[in-house]
Amino acid sequence: MRWRFIVAVLVAAAASWGAVATAAPAARKAQQSPALTVRPRSAPRGGRVVLFGRGFAPLARVVLLAGVPGGDPVRIGQAKTDAAGGFVAPVTIRKDVDPGRYVAYACRHRCRVRASTPFRVLAGG
Repeated sequence: MRWRFIVAVLVAAAASWGAVATAAPAARKAQQSPALTVRPRSAPRGGRVVLFGRGFAPLARVVLLAGVPGGDPVRIGQAKTDAAGGFVAPVTIRKDVDPGRYVAYACRHRCRVRASTPFRVLAGG
């Protein structure tokens, strides 16, 4: 009778280990790092790009910034994430911006949580 108890405990423990093992990837997915992409990767002055963010907190405000690589970025807008932590934000490039390489940022908590992506401003427009 005692061995039945030991086998039952081992089976229950094995089942709970399996549940923990299968829950771990879902927990990792929920804690994924924020990411940002831009489409198209280049646009003329006065044109439009769309920023796509994911991996942020659900239903949160995200500040959007842009600037030259290594420079001080300026605020270009904001977005609100959906229930999955993603957002889509169209951004019009000002006509007075110099052509060249830029970096877009999506920030939370004074940019302690952020994602970035490069893009290019073209001379047309």
